[in-house]
Amino acid sequence: MNNKTEKLLDALIDQIEDGAEFEKIQEALKKRGIQSLLRAELSGHPGYAEGQRPIGTNMRNGYSEKTLKNQDGEMRIKVPRDREGSFEPVIVPKHKSISQKLTDCIMLLYAKGMSNADIIDFVDHSYGDTPSNLSSV
Repeated sequence: MNNKTEKLLDALIDQIEDGAEFEKIQEALKKRGIQSLLRAELSGHPGYAEGQRPIGTNMRNGYSEKTLKNQDGEMRIKVPRDREGSFEPVIVPKHKSISQKLTDCIMLLYAKGMSNADIIDFVDHSYGDTPSNLSSV
């Protein structure tokens, strides 16, 4: 990290008064970081920078909202879109709502012999909602 980033982090940390506030800041940083990475991924896709004149027919087309589920719970993010629908984000793949870490955890529990019903109960208890694609495990 560079000096400027270190100073900004120090200023942010100095404002934290309790654990709940720390968790809010942590979630906000994670959410903004993911959205920033998604925008960066899209910037190379249509072949022109944001704010420039489009080269072809494919152009940016706003955002769609998506709920991600991870070890920390749920998070609503905005995923950028392109007009042709050909943008395939890497950080948050299309049609995925749970993080790769959570998916890996579920597969590990299954590999260790935990029943489907027990895994579904675990995810439901931990995250409040069972992903629809989990029932096919």
